[in-house]
Amino acid sequence: MPEPEDPTPSWPLRGLRTRPLPGGQIENPNLILASLTASEQKRLEPFLELVHLKLHDVLMEPDAAIRHVYFPLNSVASVVQTMRDGSTVETGIIGREGMIGVGVWLGQKVASSGRVFIQVPGAAYRLKVDAFKSEVMQQPGGMNNCLGPYVDALLNQTAVGAACNRVHRVEERLCRWLKMMHNRVDGDTFPMRHEFLSYMLGVHRPSISIAANTARKAGLIHYERGTITVTNSDNLAAAACECYDTIEGQYERVYKRPFRK
Repeated sequence: MPEPEDPTPSWPLRGLRTRPLPGGQIENPNLILASLTASEQKRLEPFLELVHLKLHDVLMEPDAAIRHVYFPLNSVASVVQTMRDGSTVETGIIGREGMIGVGVWLGQKVASSGRVFIQVPGAAYRLKVDAFKSEVMQQPGGMNNCLGPYVDALLNQTAVGAACNRVHRVEERLCRWLKMMHNRVDGDTFPMRHEFLSYMLGVHRPSISIAANTARKAGLIHYERGTITVTNSDNLAAAACECYDTIEGQYERVYKRPFRK
């Protein structure tokens, strides 16, 4: 008799390997896909399309039909809410720890009020909604076992982020946000402008400039020409508010593996 399959997932597998892309080799897998057994990865492989997502690509618009779900590899997406007066604030980020389009799994046909766009360009696996429904939602176990805990962690990120924006200092929030981005990208450098950071954190640009300059003087980051480089990962995490551990710690409990750099 053949030996039973080892349920421990391996990565990369066949067509899900980290192929070269315009930005270079991918360092880390998507944690949802990596949590699947080898046989489940192989079964889903024909339906997954490897795509390169460009800066500011819009993946979902409020009240628009959801046509694909995405599993980021080294790309990072922002979920933002825009008010009637035009002000914008970020309510979540999604990278290699998650899936873009979880509303489909929750039974939604159209996107919610949030807009989802690419903040850090890179690679992702894309799956058509019809295939996601037939090959994931209508199949027992598999990815479904992971998506419930992931959605709970994503809701935790949104809730904790809302509290964080209300009670913690801009300097602490900036360090938390930068370290979360750092955990989701390849390497230590990613594109980011002060104006964009002010939108993400819901504060005026001068406040972001002061906070970023403080982090730079402390040796935590370096920034120039629209890019930020994390120069001291451990100290950046230490300078973040308690929300950093609360958010990222839950993702690590979901996948039962280290996630943070």
